[in-house]
Amino acid sequence: MAEEPTSSVSATGTLADRDDMLDVLFRTHCAALVRLAVVLLGDRAEAEEAVQDAFVSLHRNWSQLRDTSAAGAYLRSAVVRRCRSRQRGLIRARAATPRLTLLPSENLEDLAVEVDEAARMAAAVRALPTRQREVVVARYYLGLTEVQTAQLLNVGLGSVKRHGHRALAALQRGIEVPS
Repeated sequence: MAEEPTSSVSATGTLADRDDMLDVLFRTHCAALVRLAVVLLGDRAEAEEAVQDAFVSLHRNWSQLRDTSAAGAYLRSAVVRRCRSRQRGLIRARAATPRLTLLPSENLEDLAVEVDEAARMAAAVRALPTRQREVVVARYYLGLTEVQTAQLLNVGLGSVKRHGHRALAALQRGIEVPS
């Protein structure tokens, strides 16, 4: 998970000016936000567009941002909302699978097993209902706490716990180790 910019932010909400702060936010958060959106959407081009839309929205609404130190959280929330919106339109048409980056293995057999396992896990996560998928991504991909996940998804803590439990149970059932 990307860290918030460490530069000091004045009470007026500027670093040196809005564009400098947005530049720092972009360099600090863009790659992680694209990875988040790829996991949620399964398509890199759509993910990049969702992240771009989030940054454009932040730029347009900068003066309405109450706490500039929370701009990273605003961007994450905006990306999740845009991914939800895109999923509604893409879910039937999209058949592409995301490409997961794997560390190089010692031999081709190990690599083949890792690719197979990663593909099965990605398919199982994609098959989860939307809210369960979002909770799994926030908790285990982004490494957020239950409270942070609840805030990000704008749901109650109990909802995060319930959806997380159901998602893990479904994943456990769906990823059976072949004998």
